[in-house]
Amino acid sequence: MNKNIIVTGLCLLTILTSGAGYMGTLPDVESEFSYLRKEVSEKSVVPYSVEELDKMNEDKLKPIPRNNDDYVDIIIRKDNSSEYLKDVNHVIMILEKLRKCINTDQDIQKFNAIVSNLMDNVEYIKKEYYGKPEQNYLSYNRLIYISQEASSVASYRIKELTFKKYIPTNSEGNIYTKENYDMKMENLLNNVNETIFILKNLE
Repeated sequence: MNKNIIVTGLCLLTILTSGAGYMGTLPDVESEFSYLRKEVSEKSVVPYSVEELDKMNEDKLKPIPRNNDDYVDIIIRKDNSSEYLKDVNHVIMILEKLRKCINTDQDIQKFNAIVSNLMDNVEYIKKEYYGKPEQNYLSYNRLIYISQEASSVASYRIKELTFKKYIPTNSEGNIYTKENYDMKMENLLNNVNETIFILKNLE
């Protein structure tokens, strides 16, 4: 074997095992990054136990008022009453026709036809939603009321038209006077307007 190769190899081995190479000072990594470990440690600390957090949340959050009829009514109305709202919308259009009929003092045939249509639609709603949450709505009960009042006025108008020919206007006990007629129509108009307002504010 060539002596030069052996000598070169021994020299190289000596250099590698003698620690020769980087002659500077290594940085103190431990102290340089200790602040990061401190931040992580501080962020990881949970100030309250699970039981304490549950207690705090229980104190802050108000319980759902499940026994409050108004609250339940609002929730049910928003979630489950799209069909009811559609049915009510049909009645709103009929009531608007009735209002126009009263304001323009149209004949009794036109009046009675609108009232008959109103009664049919309200009767459908009454049967369809009886025993359901909608039965407790102000709008449901208001529909029944306005239907009954309109029916009563329609009946009055028919009798007034029939009997006024035979009963003297100034006779005692005569209920078919112009004053009574005007009062009944005015009351009906006011109640129609109030009902329309209630129905249009269901949403």
